[in-house]
Amino acid sequence: MDSNVGTQHRILKRGALIYYAGSAIFASGIALLALGVAFIMMQKIHYGSEPGEIFLSSIFIGVGATMILTGMNMMMRQTRYGYYLVGASTFASLFALLVFTYNYPQKWYYPLINYVLALYVVGLLVLVGNAFANVVLWMIEGEPGVAVKKEGLRIYTDEEIERDIEDATRKSIELSASELTFKEPYAEDVKYGRIFRETRGTTTRIKDNLDEVTSLVKTVNPGGRIKSGSAEIESASKNLVDILRVGSVKKSKSREIKDKVVARWKGFIH
Repeated sequence: MDSNVGTQHRILKRGALIYYAGSAIFASGIALLALGVAFIMMQKIHYGSEPGEIFLSSIFIGVGATMILTGMNMMMRQTRYGYYLVGASTFASLFALLVFTYNYPQKWYYPLINYVLALYVVGLLVLVGNAFANVVLWMIEGEPGVAVKKEGLRIYTDEEIERDIEDATRKSIELSASELTFKEPYAEDVKYGRIFRETRGTTTRIKDNLDEVTSLVKTVNPGGRIKSGSAEIESASKNLVDILRVGSVKKSKSREIKDKVVARWKGFIH
């Protein structure tokens, strides 16, 4: 792990050096380009100007444009072979300017002009294309397009990685479950009855008189025990109700017979 941290520090240090070198090259290129434009404006360069003036303005602008694009590419994070591509493109453009320097104006004629101009333009186009590709690549991946990061390094352990994965999975499942909605097929065609629209009334429960039930059970089954809430209490309660009902019926019949006897006796006396 220590070797990995050391390697990462070396990579960041090298990236910082490349970034600062690219910044210096970029600034120098802007200065040369501005100097070339100012020279053209001050000397009023045109197709009939002196060869020396045309030569200086061309060198200033050509080298300045090459340095600007090279510095931009060096300030970006490159792919595996990105720096080789930047170096080759810069060399091609500068080599074209060098050929121009040695051949202008005495040997500056066709087809040498086409070859030098094509080599210079190809170098610039490759630099522009590489910079554009890196910008698009790092925008897609969500990474900053520079070689230096100010954030501190942090090495994650396997346990932390597994915990983060589990947390992300759990949150994803919870979010998906909260958004799930179920709908029964043909649910709109179902018509509900009155039972689904009516509300139930209040229910009153009357407890049995356990003392009477217990006395009855002891009378029928002396020495037995009754557990509260058992089926024996319900059975004994029903028996008690039946006995009371039979007793009341017999009592009413005896009273009826007694009333008839009294009525006949009164009629006999009168």
